[in-house]
Amino acid sequence: MAWNIDWLDFELGQYQESLHHRVHEAYHAAYKVLDDAYQAGRQKLEAELEEKNRPDDDEREWDAQLINFEDYRWLDQQEALAAMALALLASLTKSFLDEQKGRNLNKSHPPDSKGYGGKGKSQLLKQIDEYKARFGVDLEKLECFETLREVELARNSCLHNEGTPTEDYLNLTQKRLLDERESINVTPKLLDTVIDELSRFGDSLNKAMREVRKAVKPANGA
Repeated sequence: MAWNIDWLDFELGQYQESLHHRVHEAYHAAYKVLDDAYQAGRQKLEAELEEKNRPDDDEREWDAQLINFEDYRWLDQQEALAAMALALLASLTKSFLDEQKGRNLNKSHPPDSKGYGGKGKSQLLKQIDEYKARFGVDLEKLECFETLREVELARNSCLHNEGTPTEDYLNLTQKRLLDERESINVTPKLLDTVIDELSRFGDSLNKAMREVRKAVKPANGA
């Protein structure tokens, strides 16, 4: 039995499925476990400190610092969880970009054996150059590309700069992924927004690549 599969659409579906049902669900499940533990631990600590009812100012200041420590430890956990989610989002998006330019388009639009972007350029910049050169598709003009760029640069900040935003992140993005400590982070609501925007970018790229493939067919006599 022959399967009539549109690989561009199949790859888009796989990408969006991973965004919504892999990253989203894994992040939210982990966030809930950590949040529940934080809330329970903080309430227990507050109850213990209230029971002691220490009158001394220095002791009360120390108690406040203990509570602050719990709050900052929870923020550390959020940032670590965000780093993992952003790394996975960036990896999935890179794979999607690789898949959309490959397969049946390699013959009609062969890649340059010398590569793209030049030495020292990031993977994303090389992808931008390759899509322009091979297909005439400007990734930067596609819907929600800025979200893709911010995810990539945020991921780099987490991986190479311990969550402190790099100069590229600060200069080239809307800086939506910064928390109160000016570190890379993401809330559950913001992650949902980012995933939705990456999904829309996927739709936009898929539409552009379908047009590229459509233009090839007449030349091949299809």
